Amino acid sequence: MKTQPLPQITGELALTSELKPPQASLSSETKRILYLLAACIALTMTGYGIAMPVFAKRIGELGSGVQALGLMTMSFAFAQFLLSPFMGSFADRFGRRPLILIALAGEVIANGAYLYAQSVPLYIAIRFFQGGISAGLLPATLGVVGDRVPEAQRAQWTGVIMASYAAGFIFGPALGGLLFDHWGYAAPFAVSGILAFLALVLALVMVPETRPASSRVQKLNPIAGQTKWREIWASLPRPIYLFATLLLIDFIATFAFAFIEPQMALYFYNQLLLTPTQLGLIVGGYGLTTLLGQAFLGKLSDRHGRKPVMILGLLLTSALYLGLIFVTSFGLLFPVAVLSGLGDALFIPAIAASYLDIAEQEHISRVMGIKGSVAALAGVVGPLLVAIISPWTSPASIFAISAAATLVAILLALLVLKGRSNIEGRKEQVQPIPSSQ
Repeated sequence: MKTQPLPQITGELALTSELKPPQASLSSETKRILYLLAACIALTMTGYGIAMPVFAKRIGELGSGVQALGLMTMSFAFAQFLLSPFMGSFADRFGRRPLILIALAGEVIANGAYLYAQSVPLYIAIRFFQGGISAGLLPATLGVVGDRVPEAQRAQWTGVIMASYAAGFIFGPALGGLLFDHWGYAAPFAVSGILAFLALVLALVMVPETRPASSRVQKLNPIAGQTKWREIWASLPRPIYLFATLLLIDFIATFAFAFIEPQMALYFYNQLLLTPTQLGLIVGGYGLTTLLGQAFLGKLSDRHGRKPVMILGLLLTSALYLGLIFVTSFGLLFPVAVLSGLGDALFIPAIAASYLDIAEQEHISRVMGIKGSVAALAGVVGPLLVAIISPWTSPASIFAISAAATLVAILLALLVLKGRSNIEGRKEQVQPIPSSQ
């Protein structure tokens, strides 16, 4: 049973700088690979963000509305929920690089298909394909982090990777709106496809395989007599209760935001009477803080332990839900959104690094695929549930439910993630990372 990483996740006793062993610096090759992957993801997600504002307009032109948009969103998330664990297993079995290339190629195909789609069912089908084909991108990319980065620096580099995702969602929609206003719906999809193609070429030419060949061969020969489900069960991180707790915390955190998102925009416009510019500033402030925070503050949980940083992140994230209940002016909502974005910037790298800490090396991408599947499920359940209860529930009650759910996640982290620091158990962190030949 792998018990060594547990102390760092729980953070019961943060190691001081005097007690921590010196960290081995990453090789220049490893840094190059990680920055290239971050660039590929930023290009792809910018393209993804470019297309987002266009969907509502295009669906409207085809005679449909909110229901069709909801089905598109749910089809994407449902595909990711179904396929993320299998895509993660694929990356463990055959290597990280093939899955990254498949996901990027799928984005190129999907954007090309959008250009020729002339019906709502076809748009929904393409979104399902896009969700499924891209489901392995994050598990494979974080698998590279697990392959090449020592435990003491994983949250830092996870933050860099996750910041590249945030960059696309921040800058893409504005560019997409500009392209649509000047050249129509085809321009955003064309530019999105071009960016995905550039990312594909960059990855194809410059990103090597990081999964050792011997490990891939070993995975192709499972233990004799072991069924598929037993093999999956055996691959899950131990102790199981810790893995299950991380998944539950992840689900709650994702659900809490997905639950308020449909209500939030309507609340801003209809009850607080904010302008689109003010809403854009709030969303932009939140997103930019998350982006910069993940890029520069991800390493905090490497230094102070996963548990305290996760809890602090959840506390700050809850500021948004409480602020929506008690704050009614733009001047106060903007700093509340920034504070919440800072919370996400602390929480996301810390919990992602926690999975990497407890996963066995040969099952990293499968574990991250399961994490992605749980997050996708939360992304489906949140909007679906709020759509069901919103006719009988006030906006304040909806925001309060998300705040209460976040409190449950904080209590889970406080009560379940327990342990003690162990300096000797962290020796593997200071070993140099070998360069691939």
